[in-house]
Order: sequence, then C-alpha cells, then structure tokens
Amino acid sequence: GIKPEWYFMFMFQTLKYLPGHILGIEGEIVGILGFGLGGVVLLLVPLLDRRAARNQSSRLFTVAGCVLILYMLLLTYLGYTLSPTK
Repeated sequence: GIKPEWYFMFMFQTLKYLPGHILGIEGEIVGILGFGLGGVVLLLVPLLDRRAARNQSSRLFTVAGCVLILYMLLLTYLGYTLSPTK
C-alpha cells in the first residue's frame, strides 16, 4: 500500500475513515474542505484569542490545541501500524 510522508499521515488516515458519501457529497471532498477550514481556524487563532494579549491563558484554546495534537499523533500511529487493507 502507498503511504504518504509522516506529516500527512493523519490526514490520509482520516480520509480513509470517512464514508463514501456524506449528505450527498463525496466523503473525500468533505474531508479536504474540513482540513482547509481547520487551517483557516488555526491561522485566525491569534485574532480570536483575546486573552493572549493580556498575558492570560485561554482554557478553550489550550484544550483544543491539546486535543488536536493527540488526534494527529493517534491517527499517525494508526496509519503506520494498521494494515493498508483496513
């Protein structure tokens, strides 16, 4: 099976888990649009997190960042350890 570079593995694995069609739209397109929207949100975090300007930590953004990192690590691990036919 083909495998992407390690920094794309979580995206590749996510696309493998999506169903063929979601609300009448192909699942891969929904996944790609989701990754694009996620990238835009990450770019906007400095503008959205008002507490950072006051040197206060924002619990919401901290938890969201930790969940995102854990998701990326877990899916990358699964991508390398599961057989390519699953």
